[in-house]
Amino acid sequence: MIKKVLIGATKVREINVDAEQTTSFLWEGENVFSTPSMISEMEETCRLLLKEEFLQDEDWDSVGTLVNVRHLKATPVRTHVSIKATVVNVVDRRITFELEARDRLEKIGDGLHERAIINVSEFRERFNNKIKKLESL
Repeated sequence: MIKKVLIGATKVREINVDAEQTTSFLWEGENVFSTPSMISEMEETCRLLLKEEFLQDEDWDSVGTLVNVRHLKATPVRTHVSIKATVVNVVDRRITFELEARDRLEKIGDGLHERAIINVSEFRERFNNKIKKLESL
């Protein structure tokens, strides 16, 4: 079942940065929380907000369609990070979230993320058709 997505709905998710989520080019050893990893955690927070509150039927989920995020501060491995996602706009099946990530000292990232609500089986069918078309080229 899909419930109406409400503007203002919020989810806060807590993570601990691990070595798999860091850059590898700055210096030897464990490094800092990478931008792609921060964005991935932000996206998953938005996805979980939709799944837990509005898309509880397994036939429905969401996919990312837009990311506009700033990575503001470096965060070391094993640091606790809090990610907050708030629904700020709903247009049909497109949901826009405002994001903020903080470590225990300061804001480390912020931005906007858009997700599209999908029917998983319909999405899979369109995707499989695309694979067939690509294979025939």
